[in-house]
Amino acid sequence: MTSSDQTSFEKGFSLHNRARDSRAPLTLLITLQSRVLASLSDLIKTLFNHTDDAFFELAESAQSNNEQNLFFEAMRELRLHAHDVDNRFRELMGAEFDRLQSGEPDLPPRPRPQDADSGLALVDKDKMEIEVAVSNMRSKLRTQYPDLLLHLSQRLNHYLEVEWLNENNNPLGPEKLVDHFVEAANQLQLPLKIRLMLYKYFERHVIDNLRGLLEDSNRILVDAGILPNVRANRGKKPEGTRPAATPGDAGIDLKALQEALLPADEAAPYAIQFAEVQALMTRLYTSSLNHRLFGVQPDQSGRELDNQALMAVLNRLQEAQAHTSQDDDPLHSHVDHLDVRLLLEHQLAHSARETGARKLRQVDDDVINLVSMVFEFILDDRNLAPEVSLLLGRLQIPVIKIALQDKRFFSEPDHPTRRLLKLLSQAALGWEKESLLQRDLLLEEMRIVVNRVLNEFDGFNLELFSTLEQTFGSFLKEEIQRAELVEKRVLQSAQGQARMEQARRLINQLINDRLQGKTLPSVVIDMLDGPWRTLMLQVLLRHGRDADPWRHCLQTVDDLIWSIQPANAAVDRERWVKMIPLLLKAICNGLESIRHPGIEVDKFLSALWEIHGQILQNPPDKPLPNSRTIDHTLAEPQEGRRSAIDRQRQRLAERTVQFDPDTPANQDLKHRILQLKVGQWAEVTATDGKTRRCKLAYREPESDLYLFVSRRGHKVLETDMASLLRMMLSDEFRLLQSGSIWDRALSAVMGRMASAEKPAKA
Repeated sequence: MTSSDQTSFEKGFSLHNRARDSRAPLTLLITLQSRVLASLSDLIKTLFNHTDDAFFELAESAQSNNEQNLFFEAMRELRLHAHDVDNRFRELMGAEFDRLQSGEPDLPPRPRPQDADSGLALVDKDKMEIEVAVSNMRSKLRTQYPDLLLHLSQRLNHYLEVEWLNENNNPLGPEKLVDHFVEAANQLQLPLKIRLMLYKYFERHVIDNLRGLLEDSNRILVDAGILPNVRANRGKKPEGTRPAATPGDAGIDLKALQEALLPADEAAPYAIQFAEVQALMTRLYTSSLNHRLFGVQPDQSGRELDNQALMAVLNRLQEAQAHTSQDDDPLHSHVDHLDVRLLLEHQLAHSARETGARKLRQVDDDVINLVSMVFEFILDDRNLAPEVSLLLGRLQIPVIKIALQDKRFFSEPDHPTRRLLKLLSQAALGWEKESLLQRDLLLEEMRIVVNRVLNEFDGFNLELFSTLEQTFGSFLKEEIQRAELVEKRVLQSAQGQARMEQARRLINQLINDRLQGKTLPSVVIDMLDGPWRTLMLQVLLRHGRDADPWRHCLQTVDDLIWSIQPANAAVDRERWVKMIPLLLKAICNGLESIRHPGIEVDKFLSALWEIHGQILQNPPDKPLPNSRTIDHTLAEPQEGRRSAIDRQRQRLAERTVQFDPDTPANQDLKHRILQLKVGQWAEVTATDGKTRRCKLAYREPESDLYLFVSRRGHKVLETDMASLLRMMLSDEFRLLQSGSIWDRALSAVMGRMASAEKPAKA
């Protein structure tokens, strides 16, 4: 524990200062609390250090003096009060452990962080942005560590003999941890822009690094014998969890399935409050249905199209789509997104005329517009193949119906529909069109899912999406298992080749270093460059660098080179004489072990015996016959060839500079390549212009090997850092964004609306 943690501990941030006895349960809580507070303090210090560095870089690159001063003032505020925030945060977190000791389900409610008396005069829009940021932090923590939080709550419940502890009132749960940080950070006098950036850095440097703390907290309880074999509760459904799987598919672990589809560091789901949507929609009123279809001005009164009539329009369109969605190829479908939108607008206008309505309810207008914009993004998204985007686009009407009925659809990433969309988009990320002779099972299964939604969803039976998620998950599990078998064989082959290349480079280096600058008989040089390299490669791959056979093999090379230096024989004749028979035996055994032809072995040993005899008979300064000097450095070109070679060198130098990873222009790409994780999907353009989708299946830093395979596990690309950099610079290699297509589209649409200028009133 650091000195600051010890001070906080003694000031009363722990249970120990309030304890009246030394019962064993209290001791365990003290241990747990002190570990939690010390770890959180370290994370907060890291947060403020990284934030200070980030603000300094932003200040240096600021486009104006005002912007630069904004970041400098923020840095000054953080440096002055970061310690106060740390202390206040630990104080609030310590009080949560006091609550556990007292047995109270929760402390009396405090004012919400944005309403506390912190000197912030927030307008409604600012409050809404704060609420959205806080909601996103809670959502990220909740979705990133669901099992660890659940297990910690279960163990604490068992240990305290209570039943009221869950992720909402767990000290390390999303509600308590995030709200206490927000309340502690309210001591800082920061403008809204800086405050929102601080929250984002809290996600990155605290929430993203909580796994170790949560695992450590669970381990403390396990070591004390508290539910060592706890499993996720499949009976009573905790708050915030998704519906239980259907009995027939209970064996499908969808979380594990998604982890198998994508890298482990997938971005957190995107969540918004619908109030934020409505606030932004008021700035884009001229593009609303009420304005375009009915010519209604903002706040203009009139009879509204009721929900029953609106749902009837959507039901008719969904039924029409179900009838026209039986085509085998989505690209030849007669109903695309544009048709759906135009048909919807036409049907809405017709229904309004029939019922005498003058406009849509504003909330319905906002929902339809937002969902339509999201599906426009989905259809234009280059991360999915056009066939898949069009197929998912058929779900627009069912999604509108869901969003109209339940606005929590936008704020709950765990909504059944969003989970199904996420699974579909994750599975389809690596999809590419199969040959005509190969049956495309994945696209067929996705088409079945979409058609069942169009035919069976009535607007209320959300369990349909959970059922489809499970059945599609079962199909994917089998697909992944088949691909893993193929991928395993490809990886074994690639790893073997990488080890062999690495071994060859090492052997080349060791032999070249020993021969460099020496004058040796050609027969010895040829033997070392030929069969003895083969022997060294075999021994290194079989036994490794630390084994005696490898050391003996390398020692034989050193002894051979030493023995044919006339000066060595003259200086240390006794060693030289004793070495010769042992050396000949070692060479003979080594060459025979690789089945080198016996006649060649005898020929070399005879030549070597003759060389040793010449060393005995001739003076030390007399060179051996048929010898040559080894020089691996690049020799100067002959005069007649100088110009051509110089031009070649110049072209090589220019190309090296262009694709050199260390040049400033390429540093960002180099960083992205170094950060690639196994499971990352990419799109590769071959020399014939064909594009392939593949994922990184293996990388070996030592041998600089990157291996990419297709969805079916077959090798697509085997390359290195320099080649990847060249391909990215020439747009032959493009990384694909993973995760849920809905989350990505919703985030992009909301960002686009937030950055749009407020239109002038008509």
